[in-house]
Amino acid sequence: MEKEDFKFLFDSYFDSIKNYVFYRVGDMDIATDITQDVFVKIWEKQMILDLKNAKYLLYKIAKDMLISKYRRLEVEAKYTNRMQMQLTELVIDTSYDYKQLQNNYQIALVQLPEKQRTVFMMSRMEELKYAEIAERLDISIKTVEKRMSNALIYLRKVLKHE
Repeated sequence: MEKEDFKFLFDSYFDSIKNYVFYRVGDMDIATDITQDVFVKIWEKQMILDLKNAKYLLYKIAKDMLISKYRRLEVEAKYTNRMQMQLTELVIDTSYDYKQLQNNYQIALVQLPEKQRTVFMMSRMEELKYAEIAERLDISIKTVEKRMSNALIYLRKVLKHE
């Protein structure tokens, strides 16, 4: 692959791939790492790509890498949740500062089912309308509404206890 072609791919798709992964894992650092790994793989293997169809291959590689790291993320989320619960038991003062609330929110996001988290993040982070989300995910608007509703109910329930 020519350096110019690789630079074009990187500049064109890095943010899109990173967001795709972020919506599924809920952690920007992990999303960035996986996305970088996708492009490193393309570069190291010197894959010859049709620039018009490269987008699909990039998403496929990202999905495969995400699946391989998914189990590790589950273990980390369980550990973080367990540690958070132990920490909460030790806290005498019931007032939470912004960082604690933000941390609880991040933990709650990680625990959301992937499909709900994806819809929630697309709505809140990219400020997409339900119709746009439905189109991108190739699902109905009613499905988007249901997933968003379930995500909000879950987040309210979990964060209310905090």
